[in-house]
Amino acid sequence: MSKITLESLPNELLLIIFSYLSSFDLCQAFLYLNNARIQHLLTSIRHSFNVNLMHYDQLHLWLNSNQNHRNHFTNLINTVVFNDSYASRMLLEYWEKTFNGTDQFNVLFPSIKRLVMLQAECYSYTLIQAILIPLVFANNTLQYLHLIFKEPASNYPRILSKLILHRISVHTMILEVEQGMLLKILSK
Repeated sequence: MSKITLESLPNELLLIIFSYLSSFDLCQAFLYLNNARIQHLLTSIRHSFNVNLMHYDQLHLWLNSNQNHRNHFTNLINTVVFNDSYASRMLLEYWEKTFNGTDQFNVLFPSIKRLVMLQAECYSYTLIQAILIPLVFANNTLQYLHLIFKEPASNYPRILSKLILHRISVHTMILEVEQGMLLKILSK
């Protein structure tokens, strides 16, 4: 009986295996293998960086890892998803600090096409503004922005007016309110 290794599996099976892992876990496990076929498979699929799937400590360790190692992975990312978590806030603050000087070039996620923020009402607009203005105006690839608000809290109209004021516009922008306006009917 012949010995079967992961590398001897056909591409179709490898892609099925890859589909069960987050992009972060997938790249941590396979990106640095010395196998051209697996490297090609990894770079041929779209990757998303969902902060919700990471622990704070895991993200902290990754952000403080070797920059070349980190950049090899972030160059593959086309979608970033934030939620209301400490890890998301840490990544947003880190990302804000990495914008390159006066030209504001995006060095952390240079291939980003989609940005999704769950529970967007939990973020102060200055943090969103620090990311969105450079992404939109500094020769970036951002094409899709999706801000999801749980309810129309005070930050929703403020964020909307700031987006308009700063002329932040990408090909597709969705500002979604999950629970809509709650009206109280007063009866006498």
